[in-house]
Amino acid sequence: MAREAVIVGVGDVPLEDGKVVGGGSVLQVQARAAKAALDNAGISMGDVDGLLVAGLWGVPGPGQLPTVTLGEYLGIHPRFADSTNIGGSAFEAHVAHAAMAIEYGYCDVALIVYGSTQRSERSRTLGGRPSTLTMQYENVWGIPQPVGGYALAAKRHMHEHGTTQEQLAEIAVATRKWAALNPHATKRDLIDIDDVMASMPISDPLKLLDCCLVTDGAGA
Repeated sequence: MAREAVIVGVGDVPLEDGKVVGGGSVLQVQARAAKAALDNAGISMGDVDGLLVAGLWGVPGPGQLPTVTLGEYLGIHPRFADSTNIGGSAFEAHVAHAAMAIEYGYCDVALIVYGSTQRSERSRTLGGRPSTLTMQYENVWGIPQPVGGYALAAKRHMHEHGTTQEQLAEIAVATRKWAALNPHATKRDLIDIDDVMASMPISDPLKLLDCCLVTDGAGA
């Protein structure tokens, strides 16, 4: 194609014990991450004409209209906006969508932002969702959300492929090895499969060390 999208800047916010250093609202931490990425790229906020932000339901953020809310907060009037939300993988989709938007000429500078203060606000529980649609088959049995959904998927994988809990534990062990290389990671002590297997059960077959941490954070 005549245009090729490239990543020219990245930024995040510092954390301490899983909380944003200096505190702030979701919009404030997103703004800090956005500025850090643009500073890294040598680009001004006024040059941004594409904005991609994940919204509500499972991915905490600035409400149900995240691109509108954050765009107004940052003073951005994007020609291209995307708030696709497919859970934790939304941001990978945003990278693909931003690349397509740039290559097709819908925008020239795309800013992808995510931020959360869920640890500071202790707001990660999703157990209060209304028992409608598919949730009517889960909530009534007290399934913990969101980990319960992953537990059901893990159970199905074990049923179909013979996967063991020890094999699932290898994911946590490998992830912690990568965290040990990052001086900003919240947990850096190495763990082994026995540690994972001995940790507290959360939602069968997942145990405490199988589960991701609840943290604040923002990146762009």
